[in-house]
Amino acid sequence: MQMRRRTTIRRQQIVDIIRNIISSKGIEYVTISEIAARIGTSKTAIYRHFKSKRDILSLLIDNIEETLMEVVDKAIVSGDPVQNLKNVLLAHLTYARERRETSFIVIMGAMQFSDAIIRKKISQLIEKYLRKIEKILISAIKLGLIKKDISPRISAIAFLGLIQAIVTVWSYKNFNFIPKKIHAQLWNIYREGIGV
Repeated sequence: MQMRRRTTIRRQQIVDIIRNIISSKGIEYVTISEIAARIGTSKTAIYRHFKSKRDILSLLIDNIEETLMEVVDKAIVSGDPVQNLKNVLLAHLTYARERRETSFIVIMGAMQFSDAIIRKKISQLIEKYLRKIEKILISAIKLGLIKKDISPRISAIAFLGLIQAIVTVWSYKNFNFIPKKIHAQLWNIYREGIGV
């Protein structure tokens, strides 16, 4: 039990270091050597946890999925699906700011990594997110809260696209933004589009 706990703590420490490397230098600098140097251990010790860059990216994607889905689930607290969409938008923007959107950087960098397994994991993560948003939109349509003629699928993609576009712009400005302030503006744009 103690060994498993130490391994879990060490893996989380490695994830945190990898996120730091990505946000400060870029995904291309995530190497076993760099991770070992930052932890202050040998490359051999890191290889006990990861056999390849695929293993590193896989762990990061799992971590992103777990934390992002938790954020989304916690934001869905109302019986009103439109309010839930609004909550998810703010929660995701806040998540992006807190994590300095290394999640987005990891996903974009990993998509360029020509590994079919990694690309599939990312695709599944995006699909899972889109299904959650789509489900909220379908509920809102059934309740007559938004336009009946919108495509829930395309509207879910547009929802994610708004977030990713604004995060990309912020990444060039060192994530200097206030989520609540931009949230109102983005929500108004999205709300108009779905016909609330």
